[in-house]
Amino acid sequence: MRNLLKDIQSIYLQKPVVCILLASMLLTLPYIGIGDFYTKGEPREASLAISMIQDGHWVLPVGYADEIGYKPPLMHWMIAGFSLIAGKVSEATSRLPSALGLIGMTVFTLIFLIRRKSKVEAVLTALILLTGFEMHRNGLECRVDMTLAFFMSMALIEMFKWEEKGLKGFPILLLIFLGCASLVKGPVGIVLPCIVFGVYLLIIKYPFWKVLWKNLMVVLPAFVILFGWYAMAYKQDGNHFLTIVYAENIGRFLGMNSDVLGINYDLGHEGPFWYYIPAILAGFLPWSLALVFAACTFSYKKWWGKVKSSGSICFQRFASMDKITLYSILVVVIFIVFYAIPSSKRSVYIMPVYPFASYLLAKVFLWAEKNKPSIFKVLGSIVLTMVAMLLSLTAIFHFFNLSDFATPFMTDNKTLYDVGLFAQYFMHPGWSGILLWLFLLVVLVLFTGWMRSKNVRTLIFGIFTLFISTQIFLEGSAYPVFKNGYTLRKVADEFSSSYDLKGNSYVMNDLRYYRNIYGLNFYLNNEFRNFEKELPSDGYLIIGKKSFSSVRRKYLGKYGFVVLRQTRKPNNELNDGILLCKIIKI
Repeated sequence: MRNLLKDIQSIYLQKPVVCILLASMLLTLPYIGIGDFYTKGEPREASLAISMIQDGHWVLPVGYADEIGYKPPLMHWMIAGFSLIAGKVSEATSRLPSALGLIGMTVFTLIFLIRRKSKVEAVLTALILLTGFEMHRNGLECRVDMTLAFFMSMALIEMFKWEEKGLKGFPILLLIFLGCASLVKGPVGIVLPCIVFGVYLLIIKYPFWKVLWKNLMVVLPAFVILFGWYAMAYKQDGNHFLTIVYAENIGRFLGMNSDVLGINYDLGHEGPFWYYIPAILAGFLPWSLALVFAACTFSYKKWWGKVKSSGSICFQRFASMDKITLYSILVVVIFIVFYAIPSSKRSVYIMPVYPFASYLLAKVFLWAEKNKPSIFKVLGSIVLTMVAMLLSLTAIFHFFNLSDFATPFMTDNKTLYDVGLFAQYFMHPGWSGILLWLFLLVVLVLFTGWMRSKNVRTLIFGIFTLFISTQIFLEGSAYPVFKNGYTLRKVADEFSSSYDLKGNSYVMNDLRYYRNIYGLNFYLNNEFRNFEKELPSDGYLIIGKKSFSSVRRKYLGKYGFVVLRQTRKPNNELNDGILLCKIIKI
């Protein structure tokens, strides 16, 4: 068994690019088409691609009713392109840009490091990046932020390579990556990488005016690319578009109120200044546990003595450290500080730092391998225990109904519903579920032997092997059950099979008062229209049950609404029952 793991380790180190490419594809591509959309974010983005293909709105696509795509549309162009080849916009084609972004980020980071560092350091970085919680999760979902992370991280790598050449020549790849990043999410895709690059160049003692000039060399052409789209969008939507651009880029950064900005939605996602510290630790689970354990065993007294005794030259030591390490630290710190300033915060905003943070975490792994090898015994034991519990519970509740055990101890309806979903899966896993369970069991048994290895590096690769196997098991069997339990596909099929909703289905589209049902809009082929703007004489109104009474009061004496269909359970992105009503104008 130990020889098998040594063979796996040697394959990784002999053919690292091929192995990491295959691992990246194995952990993403097979699963992007498994499981319906179950949150509001994914179908909101996918509907914009439908608008492009169906209505020809390639510059400013229209998604939910009259909601325009206020972000630059590069990712949606990609979805539309893949969908034209596939024949329709689907979950798989919508998630493909994110999957390719994670694959590309992992492989190109590996190639970048393998030419400058040891193979072990490069491979560990790639594995940490690929399998950490945040990146793995977003690599399988339709997310603008994953596409942005790819282009921004590649731009940062190209900047480093440009400096290695003495800033000579014109970095055409850097311009392309910056331009693409800006066409995913606006000016931040250009500005933030250039801030990092400028600070880095100043620290390694480039003259200020040269730093300014070299940044302008790429900033100005990149902004020309972005402003080309801005000009076309302004021509189509006028001042309303400018209002949204200002709100999303300036208003969001300054934490301005939506009423002051003149928009009908909340910029939201507020968090404290220190939000991103626990966010990045959680995003790297389970590998960040090694950092926590190392921090708990590190000799701070000895380290502080060195720092204190040489405080006057501390900055010089920092500036003269290994360039990749210095650059990676700057990327992580500047991004976190930049995004900590606005009140609006989400963990996905800092995903461009993950390749560089993965490299720093890989250095912690190598330090711990040499100085605190017991850390990996503890980490391996934690992963082993969790996998053993997962397999045991899956096996036990194949024969006993999980719901029967859990119901007496739970009162929350959502939790009970989730338990019911997995209870059905445990009892009826199908052949694929059984085969994946057996596969994970075999890897677990092998890992128990690997845990006894005295070779710490062999143990580290064993932990990665077990964890990757666990991700394959979960993505191929358990997670699709959860996703399909919250889909609105069945509701869309029920409504559309009973009534002709094409061109006459209406919704309320004001996020200050109503919640949008993005999943239902996607599965009804992006057909929703804005009731309050069009005030139709007939048709169908689709609305959440909790909002229905306020709509009836608002239009009392003007409209009547006859409920034709009502979903039985509120287990969807809206967390509410959904009504289909006949519109009757009085």
